[in-house]
Amino acid sequence: MSSITVILGVSGFVLFTIGLLIGFFIPKFRNPRMGLSAHLTACQTGPALTMFALFWTYLSVPDAVATWLIWLFIGSSYLLVLGITLAAIYGASEALPIAGGSFSASKLRERLVSFLVKGSSVVMGLVCVVIAYFALTNIGMHL
Repeated sequence: MSSITVILGVSGFVLFTIGLLIGFFIPKFRNPRMGLSAHLTACQTGPALTMFALFWTYLSVPDAVATWLIWLFIGSSYLLVLGITLAAIYGASEALPIAGGSFSASKLRERLVSFLVKGSSVVMGLVCVVIAYFALTNIGMHL
């Protein structure tokens, strides 16, 4: 088992556990519906990291970029959960208007949440596209 798979697996398990803890606090958040979104995001993203750990050796990502992609993926996953959790705590709603409902927060808090949620989502999406590119271009090696 490589260090990359261990890092991904442990990061996924920890994020899943954080998601369970967030679920416990849902009724305490200023916006409980946003708290549910944070809980579900962590409980889904954690297993996704673990899934990447299980299949990493089959994705054919070159070593030259693997470390960067892994840390960007892990970091963006945690920052996304942090951003949505802060939205639940502050009542910020601009970045996630459906879960935000009629809640609002100060401009600074709204900007912070928007930066975390949108920025981490873009990074996570780009990382997954790059990993998928390597996986699909090298799929013949594993057949």
